[in-house]
Order: sequence, then structure tokens, then C-alpha cells
Amino acid sequence: MHSVEGFDILLVEPKNLLRRTVALTLRSLGTAEVTEAATYQTGHQMSSQRRFDAAVIAVEWPLPEDGYRSLTLIQQIRSGGCACAASMPIAVLVESCNTELLQVLGACGISRILIKPFRVRDVIDTVEGMKARARGAALLS
Repeated sequence: MHSVEGFDILLVEPKNLLRRTVALTLRSLGTAEVTEAATYQTGHQMSSQRRFDAAVIAVEWPLPEDGYRSLTLIQQIRSGGCACAASMPIAVLVESCNTELLQVLGACGISRILIKPFRVRDVIDTVEGMKARARGAALLS
């Protein structure tokens, strides 16, 4: 196993198999230390209690009838309502992406959009890019 080098990400994905596959791959390659959340509520609790360097969050679109759960979590992070930096990189996992969703995600400052089904390599590359961005920001501060 490679060294993770202290890069912690929050992975919020309701689908167990997908969440476990992404998490295990990132851990085994030493890309990141991954904290998994199966629900948006759990993701919010974790991000309220602990600082993460980045997040990968599944977004339901069109929005489910019971509200903006995934977008609410992203907005809470962006507004500083969590222990994480409001500017931390966030990537999203979506089933599809139309112009409306693209505009919403752009307004939320999303780093990357991954459309399912995606290759695990795409997630690895995304997290590596987030890591590089975080290191670059640390060097500038």
C-alpha cells in the first residue's frame, strides 16, 4: 500500500457497491484516506465534526421530491457551515447532466462532474487533481 500523505476526502454515495469500490480503490492506491457516508445526513454530520481536504458527493438529478439533500450538503459546505474549508474542492457523481444542473453545479463551485457509469480511473484522476490543487493552495498561503 502506498502512503496517503494526509489527504482526507469525504465520499457521499448512497449506492453501496459503487461507494465501496471507489473507497477501496483510492485507499489501496494510496491516493487518499476516504471517509464513507451512505446518506447525505451522515455526510453532513461528518463534515460538521471533522475537516476534510476534499469531497466526492453523489447528486440526484432531477431533484427528488423530498428536497435538495445532495445540493444542501454542498451548499452547507460552501457557506462555511461545516468544519471543512468552504473553498475545498468538491467533485460530484451524477446519472446525467443537463444545462440546468450544469448551471447549478457551476454556481456551487464544483471542481469536477463525473457522469455514471464512469471508470474508476476517472475518480482517481479527479482526486489526484484535487490533491494537486490543495497542495498548490497551501504553497501560496
